Amino acid sequence: MKRFSHLLLAFILLLATFSWSFSQTSVQKVATPSWLRPLTKKAVKPNLDDISDGYYFELIEHQINLATQTKYYKDIKVLFDQSGVENLGQVQVTFDPHFQKLQLHELKIIRNGKDIDILPKAKFNLLASETELSRSIYNGSQMAHYVLEDLRKDDKIVFAYSIVGANPVFEQMFFDSYYLQGYEPTGLIHLNYIVPNHRKLHFKSFNGAPEVQQQSVGNSTNFFWELTEHKPVQYENYTPDWYSPLQYIQCSEFNTWKDIDQWKNRINPIPQISPSSTLQTFVNQLWKESNGQQYEFIRKACDFVQNEIRYMGIEMGEYSHRANLPEKVFSQRYGDCKDKSMLLATMLKNKNIDVGLVLANTYKSRGLQNDLPSPYAFNHMVIELSIEGRHQYIDPTITNQGGDIKNRYFPTYGKVLSTLNRGQLADVPQKVVGDIKVKEVLALEGKFDATLDVTTTYRGNEADNIRNYFQSNAKNDIQKQYLDYYTKTYSKINKVGSMDYKDDSKNNIVEIVEKYKIKNIGKSENGSTKKYISLIGSNINEKLPEIMEDRNAPLDLPFPTDIEYEIYLVNKAQKTFGVYKENSFFDRKAYTFGKTLEIKADSIKIHYTLGMHESFVEQADLKQYYTDFADRDNIFYNGFYLDTNGYATDGIPSLGTPTSSHEVNWFSSIIFLISVASVLWYIIKKYNKSKPIIIKPYDQVYHEQIGGWMILLLVVLIANILALSSLFFFNLSLFNLNTWQAMDHVDGVSSFVYKVLILAETVANTLIIIGLIYSCILLIKRRDIFAQTFFLITLFMAIFCTLDAIAGYFMFKQYFNKTDDIFTKYEDTIRTIIFFCIWGSYAYKSERVKGTCLRTYQPADTVHKAEKPHPFDEDFLKPYPMSEQLIETRVNEDKVQNDSMGLDQSSNQNAEK
Repeated sequence: MKRFSHLLLAFILLLATFSWSFSQTSVQKVATPSWLRPLTKKAVKPNLDDISDGYYFELIEHQINLATQTKYYKDIKVLFDQSGVENLGQVQVTFDPHFQKLQLHELKIIRNGKDIDILPKAKFNLLASETELSRSIYNGSQMAHYVLEDLRKDDKIVFAYSIVGANPVFEQMFFDSYYLQGYEPTGLIHLNYIVPNHRKLHFKSFNGAPEVQQQSVGNSTNFFWELTEHKPVQYENYTPDWYSPLQYIQCSEFNTWKDIDQWKNRINPIPQISPSSTLQTFVNQLWKESNGQQYEFIRKACDFVQNEIRYMGIEMGEYSHRANLPEKVFSQRYGDCKDKSMLLATMLKNKNIDVGLVLANTYKSRGLQNDLPSPYAFNHMVIELSIEGRHQYIDPTITNQGGDIKNRYFPTYGKVLSTLNRGQLADVPQKVVGDIKVKEVLALEGKFDATLDVTTTYRGNEADNIRNYFQSNAKNDIQKQYLDYYTKTYSKINKVGSMDYKDDSKNNIVEIVEKYKIKNIGKSENGSTKKYISLIGSNINEKLPEIMEDRNAPLDLPFPTDIEYEIYLVNKAQKTFGVYKENSFFDRKAYTFGKTLEIKADSIKIHYTLGMHESFVEQADLKQYYTDFADRDNIFYNGFYLDTNGYATDGIPSLGTPTSSHEVNWFSSIIFLISVASVLWYIIKKYNKSKPIIIKPYDQVYHEQIGGWMILLLVVLIANILALSSLFFFNLSLFNLNTWQAMDHVDGVSSFVYKVLILAETVANTLIIIGLIYSCILLIKRRDIFAQTFFLITLFMAIFCTLDAIAGYFMFKQYFNKTDDIFTKYEDTIRTIIFFCIWGSYAYKSERVKGTCLRTYQPADTVHKAEKPHPFDEDFLKPYPMSEQLIETRVNEDKVQNDSMGLDQSSNQNAEK
């Protein structure tokens, strides 16, 4: 591999040397073209807060003359910050000298309103560009490069040039795409296509881009856009390659996809093999070895092209889209996707197998049918074959594929342009044909020693991937990488023996077995002697991107994915675990996820499953995805404490792990029962018979029924009783033995103080729930001690919750998230205080309560009704001031009416009015 890299580098340097003099003649300094459409708008200064790197584009101009095959570019950059000077210290242009020439028109700096012309003295260096060298593709492109001198803040850099010429492989047909929007604002964008009247250029706008404008100019027409500053679009990570939120346009002279297929067939016809060539001899040999069986011959030919013809392309000039002759590729033993596909198709066609070349796009797996027909819609070539009505795609660039040839994995390229489908776009079947199963067994042997056995099984396309990885890297390097992976979790881990690698290529199954020895297992926090171990589902977690809740763009997923991940924690020769099982599972439109935590007498098993139905999560499902995986610590982090002998304790979890047993803690349960009995005894025997002392009601009844704000108070009381009871009784953690045992293993916290706090909370919550229920009964019965009782209960709630929050803060402050605000940390305490301020104060001051709740404990005691409204109610009944004469008239009318009805409680009726 290293030798090949050295030869490739030498080859590139040789080509660069030969192309140097050639490229020198391809760069000229000429005047600005006269056919340009002039600007009609002025640039708008964008909001500098939206700009990064210290500079922005005041102008981006792009004009294309189809008649002269010339593309004109001009941009003006404004350096508003010193960082812009550092980022814009050079200008460069990339072009292909095999069919293009570079014309430089303008290079200047505008400083304080004055032009400084740089172009006459500028000496551009020509460098090999080779932007695709990482993919083993050499395209012969050149870069004209110049370093600017003496740049200063607030300078404007003006650079204009033209690239003349077009690749002859496209047969004089024009097509293009252009983004009218960027992730940072631009002052003015000017795009113009100058099209001769006898040529038809189709246009299409995407993502709300403005429609094209037209302007007739002599024998041609300007198709243009002239747009001022726009609002920038926010870029989001993990966005699918096919998705773009930016406005863009496409144009093409091709009418249909069939036109593209016909063009492809003209430049890449599948040739006949020369009978006397070595390639024909090789094909005949493969056919003989296959005993004339078509699928066996296809397998052998495919294996040869995939694995024996290395991937490397020399794509200079028209060979960017034209394949080399099969005999040449066979002889040189290398080629790009076109060359390998052409070679394999030629070999299969030679034995009368129906085969065709297929254009695909490895990035745009969705939405290709909405694009205008264009050769630029594709960046990859594969083959398709049809045998007795069975259709199959094969990618000759994938190496080390195993299994039956009929079931070989083909990537989900979305739609492809199929020749056998009469030059139409065809769907690639989207299916999962492989999976990964990981089994980790961590056996604790005592004295904080452990062994870790890992077995990983790959099937289908996953076996292809791992097989290719092992064949491309040294086994010792791989084993070191695997060891480093586990070292992040277990610091003192060493491998036991060599990694066992088994490859069943016939069934396409790869199995890898690893064995490790761990010393001094467990971690301690804050200097505590207590230790815990972490079982982390990282193999699943790393497949699921983390996103923000307000995400807008669709989320890219690693499709295809099908993983099962099992983690076992075993106390060797010990049986100390309880019995418990917990399941969580959800099946969404794009993915399936499940987690099972199962605890048996001798082991703890954590089982994860993850499968992808789609390659992305749609915008409408993003909130569900965020909700599903928001609490990753609880989902993927599983921690268990170790005892003094180095064994895992009885299922006692650390943060983020569910309890392992529902065994009852009788001590806390007895404390609860004693608290309930004591409070009930005191209420029945003592308090219920008492008279109010703190808040005394009125001596006379002013309201026969509960009304006004008291109705809302009753509703609030019932709601709080239900909420607190549900939280207290149905959350059984306080009565669970494991919860109390876990208090002995919280680092930095005294277990005695912790248990005292929990007991205090148990007793206090018992008092609060009983007190609220008792207050509700008193209110319904309109007892005289209601206001006093309810006020004291709400006051107790506010005081206790405040003290509890203070105690909790000093005990657990090391675990608090410092980024949370005060309300988030103490939400319940603040709500309780607000509850007391509103309703406790109401019970203490309310005239309505004092005039309604007057009944005493003794049934014989009577409370007389008031003969007239309470002064508070009298004032409330006056909607507006009345004159003395009007008051006297109203009083006389009331007396007459009351006498006629035989009533003597007029004041009561007036109060009710």
